[in-house]
Amino acid sequence: MPEEICKTDPFEAHRMAPGVILVRITAKPFGVFTIEARRQLTAFLENVASAHGARAVVLTGTGASFSAGSNIREFEATPAWIEEARRVETRLNETIERGPVPVIAACNGHTLGGGCVLALACDFRIAAQSATFGVPEVKLGAMPTATGTMRLPQLVGRGQALRLILTGQPIDAAEALRIGLIEELVDDDRLEARALELAAQIAAVSPRAVATARRSVAAGLRLGYQAGLLMEEELTVPLGLSDDAIEGKAAFVEKRPPRFG
Repeated sequence: MPEEICKTDPFEAHRMAPGVILVRITAKPFGVFTIEARRQLTAFLENVASAHGARAVVLTGTGASFSAGSNIREFEATPAWIEEARRVETRLNETIERGPVPVIAACNGHTLGGGCVLALACDFRIAAQSATFGVPEVKLGAMPTATGTMRLPQLVGRGQALRLILTGQPIDAAEALRIGLIEELVDDDRLEARALELAAQIAAVSPRAVATARRSVAAGLRLGYQAGLLMEEELTVPLGLSDDAIEGKAAFVEKRPPRFG
């Protein structure tokens, strides 16, 4: 039975299973975010492991939208407002990548603009057949920010990224899968169950190993191969000496399920 652990105007969160938290974007209309809504979601995700025992998070939307990005009605044409909006959105996306637990984006519908960049920040993306993806900011005289122009070419390559960014045209979920923007495509009625299934698989393994592997992968992508390799080497010994590593090996030898801390 899902247990409600947080309910705000922009999102609500439930514990679906031990270590598995489902966060549903409920902001209206179309899951658009104000600056304050992004602050609230950032604060929740920063503390989701310590406060709620999360080992994996599923992030999804409501109805026909995952998220359509920023609330345009909030826009102010001042340097201070633009910089603050960028800073807050970037912090949310960086919190997802660098935060304590993996986040799976379950893209249930329109995943556009800042909502698309939010999904890109997640560890991986599962989409419903009816989902659409796009970064239409050029149609508004803007461009994807808050890590968007960094993450999109990392996933789909320079050419595909520029096609999406410079035309502003959306693509369907099948095309998103073909170009590598998403990792998995499922029927609409299977989306949430599939995302929770993957989250449960992650929650069942060593949380320290998961956190360390995520850190190593992120270092390679951000710093390049050689610097990333140095980080991998630096992380290997502490992980190998950890309680989780000792327990995992003991459980294997004793032919029993591991009991990770």
